[in-house]
Amino acid sequence: MTLSTRVIRGLGEIASAYDAFILDLWGCLHDGVAVYPAALDCLHRLKAAGKTAIILSNAPRRAREAEARLNEMGVGRDLYAALYCSGEETWRAITGNAIPALRGRGNKAFAIMARRDRAMVDDAGLVEASPAEADFVLAIGKETTQETVAQFLPDLHVALSRRLPMVCANPDLMVHRGGVEEICAGAIALAYQEMGGQVIWFGKPYPEVYRRILADTGAAAGRVLCVGDSLRTDVAGGRGIGAGTLFTVGGIHHAEILVEDKIELGRLAALCRKLGQNPDYAIAHLAW
Repeated sequence: MTLSTRVIRGLGEIASAYDAFILDLWGCLHDGVAVYPAALDCLHRLKAAGKTAIILSNAPRRAREAEARLNEMGVGRDLYAALYCSGEETWRAITGNAIPALRGRGNKAFAIMARRDRAMVDDAGLVEASPAEADFVLAIGKETTQETVAQFLPDLHVALSRRLPMVCANPDLMVHRGGVEEICAGAIALAYQEMGGQVIWFGKPYPEVYRRILADTGAAAGRVLCVGDSLRTDVAGGRGIGAGTLFTVGGIHHAEILVEDKIELGRLAALCRKLGQNPDYAIAHLAW
């Protein structure tokens, strides 16, 4: 695999080549606690240039909640055309009876989640149950920053013994919240899948949400740039629809690639080879 990624200093260098920009949240626009000032400046500049900014997050909650949180951080609703998130896609699929593996099953879910994400269960009309009594597993997140995948294994073994399908509302494996690494629902779902369990995934990098965005906005994939800090989700998802991709290195992979806050090309190439993804562009941190 030959690395053809172009390292850029600012989005302004390439913005004219694209009409629409699908932007990640964590590790791209904010760190889970505060927005990145340079990234916020990018949103303002994209708006001034007449570009379409679209937020696409693997946040495992309803879109209205993600929008409210962005507003609290200072990212106004006027700065982006629409927000899509894996939690909303999950809710749509469950309530729309669009998941074949759940048809014929009841509404009792063994929900792996934080209390703050309770709306996902309530809005879908689900009833919480133990893995011994549930009809399926719903992986949303976890309560604190301290949990490990190992803590969930006993319950996963019970679910597996009953051949329960799992619906994962966040495919991310981990995230940095204010610089502190923590696992996401995707890490738990991946463990279940590796155990032999069936997992139905929603969000990036899976194509369904990208197709919805293109249909809703009328954007042509070749004129879209997907921006984010994950090769596994943001870059893979963008490449999957034939869009351009910009890898923001200063997110979850910062320790692997950045040296004194600058991209080390050898490390970038090694990680791209390891994960089998070759983004069109790379930038240390999203900036104009």
